[in-house]
Formats: sequence, structure tokens, C-alpha cells
Amino acid sequence: MVLGINIQETPDLVKAYITKHRLTFPHLLDPEARVASMFAVPGTPTTLLVDRAGQVVAGGAGYRDWAFPAVYQLVESLLKSTDSKPEQR
Repeated sequence: MVLGINIQETPDLVKAYITKHRLTFPHLLDPEARVASMFAVPGTPTTLLVDRAGQVVAGGAGYRDWAFPAVYQLVESLLKSTDSKPEQR
């Protein structure tokens, strides 16, 4: 799933951005930057690939070109995975 998380933005601004860019994936508001803090987001844009257990497996801040076979393989493996149990620490 692709999910946009809007950090400390007003609902009206987010709605206008989504409309302007014709985005079709869900967007969440994070007005107090709690989700950003949970994932240690250094700034925007940040892209994270998160497995079913909630663990970040790839990503980074700034623009990323994700059009590489290794990335496709990683995404496919994440989509096929059925393991949703978090690792024990």
C-alpha cells in the first residue's frame, strides 16, 4: 500500500495538494509529527518501505529513483510476505 503521511500540514493545504496533483492513494494527517517521530523521519520528502511487522526495510530522505530491478524484487517480496509478527528484541 502506498500511504501519504502529511506532517504538520493543515487539512485544507493537504486536500489542495492531493487535488492539484491528482493523487489517488490515501493520505493521513500527522499534525503533531508523532508518526514522523516513530519512524525518525529527518525531513520531507522521505520514502520508507515498511514490512508487515512494521519494520523499516529500505528508504531514505529526499528524492529516490526506485526504478531498479532490486527494488522491484524487494517490493514484490514484501507484498508476498505473510509474516506480520514483529521481531523479538
